[in-house]
Amino acid sequence: MNDDIIYADSYDFDDRIEYGVKLAFFYAEWCVQSRGLIPILEDIADEYYDYIRIVAVDIEQSPDVASVFAVDQTPTVIFFKNGRLAERINGSNPPNAYIDVIEDLIE
Repeated sequence: MNDDIIYADSYDFDDRIEYGVKLAFFYAEWCVQSRGLIPILEDIADEYYDYIRIVAVDIEQSPDVASVFAVDQTPTVIFFKNGRLAERINGSNPPNAYIDVIEDLIE
């Protein structure tokens, strides 16, 4: 993953999503769909750098964070606005699925 994607774990996840619009990417290293979503998220991170941040959470490294948000499949993308859950997308989807949510949240 590129430098525009921030890694978070059990200790700093809440701080990472507290302000602004965040896209939290819950993934597992072994998950093929998670690996396939990474280039899409990297492009989104570059294109929307002024508006959002992407926070990546490895569910095996931080199972407690995954549990709090009932993440039971990977990938799961959860959008937050000022620390509050705004939208959730399970599984791998085309870029527009994520971009449409981002556009709504940054307006």
